Amino acid sequence: MDTKDEVEKLPTTAKMPPGKDSIELTTREMTKDEHHLATLGYKQVFIRSFGMFENWAATFTTMNFVSGLPVLFGFAMYTGGPQAAFSNWTMVGGLSTIVSLAMAEIAAALPTAGGIYYWAYALGGQEYGPLLAWLTAWYNWAGWLTIVPGIAQGNTNFFVSMLEILYPSSAVLKEGWFAWCISALTIILAAIPNCVSQWTIRHMLRGTVYTTVVLMAFYFIWFPIAASRRGGFQPASIMTTFYNGINTAMDSEGNTIVQASDSYCWVVGVLFGAWPVFSTKEFYGYDASVHLSEETLSASSVVANGMWTGSISTWLLSVLTLIMVLFCMQDFMGIVNGTYPNNWAEYLVQLVGRRGAAAILAFTWIDGLLCTGVIFLSAQRITYAVARDGILPFSKNFSKVTPKHHLPVNAALLMVVLTIAICAAVIGSTVAFSAITAAATIGTNLSYLIPIVARQTIGRKHFKPAKWNLGAWSIPVSIIASLYIAFLFVVLMLPQLYPVDAQTLNYAPIVIGGITAIALGGWFFPFSLGARHWFEGPRRTITEVELVGVQVKGSD
Repeated sequence: MDTKDEVEKLPTTAKMPPGKDSIELTTREMTKDEHHLATLGYKQVFIRSFGMFENWAATFTTMNFVSGLPVLFGFAMYTGGPQAAFSNWTMVGGLSTIVSLAMAEIAAALPTAGGIYYWAYALGGQEYGPLLAWLTAWYNWAGWLTIVPGIAQGNTNFFVSMLEILYPSSAVLKEGWFAWCISALTIILAAIPNCVSQWTIRHMLRGTVYTTVVLMAFYFIWFPIAASRRGGFQPASIMTTFYNGINTAMDSEGNTIVQASDSYCWVVGVLFGAWPVFSTKEFYGYDASVHLSEETLSASSVVANGMWTGSISTWLLSVLTLIMVLFCMQDFMGIVNGTYPNNWAEYLVQLVGRRGAAAILAFTWIDGLLCTGVIFLSAQRITYAVARDGILPFSKNFSKVTPKHHLPVNAALLMVVLTIAICAAVIGSTVAFSAITAAATIGTNLSYLIPIVARQTIGRKHFKPAKWNLGAWSIPVSIIASLYIAFLFVVLMLPQLYPVDAQTLNYAPIVIGGITAIALGGWFFPFSLGARHWFEGPRRTITEVELVGVQVKGSD
């Protein structure tokens, strides 16, 4: 199909650029990537220089299991123990890879920054597209917004645990304001490479991969050597050890009052791989590759491959890592009852001693800092994308890019301010902070569910798969992905400790309800101010007329 044929098939509602009654048609060239983006309605703004490695690294390092697994290791030990940890991690990883495949097929056809809500619009059609895009944009943006402070706080727990090992009598380490200061510093440092140039972004992505390799070397070389010199390895029976530690109430004789069954405990343990509270994004965040679409060469195929290969490589490598970690564990109950901000510190002290533990935690903090930068990158791109389409207040300011390096620095500044403010919740209540960041999982997964379902329902007839597609597997993959997300949605609403009181109540439903209320309120607001009166979907920044006469060069 030539350029003229493609232009004729575009919507006929496009208008001339503001202030122009006509456009002088001249022959000019566009790359295939630039032209594909233009047919989707957007002019090329970012510099395209990322290849397969960077795009894969975006998803792989966002899921970052080498620091994500340790940060919730203590949680996994009291929500089912080693048996539940292994089975849940393996199951969640496999199902998440299926979700990434369902999303990759859509990404191949519609590779745009902040693409999730664009997919919802394109698949929803003129009737449902605007509302679906609006809801998806708010869920996805709010999800990534709250993930950044969650990652920063998780990384802070590594840092503070290291300091507590070295300075056990220091009272300042127990203060909430101290943790907030470290988290705020982490966010600022994470933002810097994303505001300088693509060179710094590229090396940030590569640096996170390198620190992942080093930490894996610790796990597979240092850990078994240390275990052999200390208490030895756990027997094979460790993989069948189950522990229900979510019942915290005691009777008058000091016996545990069982309110949550072992089955319930196992279900809650699913969150080990899926929950981002004080953690990395583990087995979701596949859309990290999508948000670099407009900066990636041969985006249609590279983005799709980056998503699913990042997911499956994380799954396979992390399962092997978890097995090694479980067999090298020294004192199971000592870890469950650990008193450090992160129970992983107790695991390390038992295994490699205090100085070794401090060294590993310091390096893990460096890895987590780079990971925070990668996650900030996606959050920044989503902020830019939704502002480009007028979804955020003061969108015009946050959709600007710098003239030299073409980076959305204003969007980054907004993210810095908002995420540091969210981190302030940890000063008064870790429960409130946990609720805010737990809502991140729900929000992002809802934003995944909407286009996946729309792809197989209202968008099935007009969706045109790209060269990279699932073929006959598309429907079963989408069904499995949708059922898994629905299951995860329910699990994320459950209390994680009993008895349920103000300190153990899961406030995530309230937070996600608030996000939904804001989105729907913005849509249905009266007096012609609601988005239903003016939001028609993504805004074109290049018209069909401007594409006439364009010569397409290059190939995928």
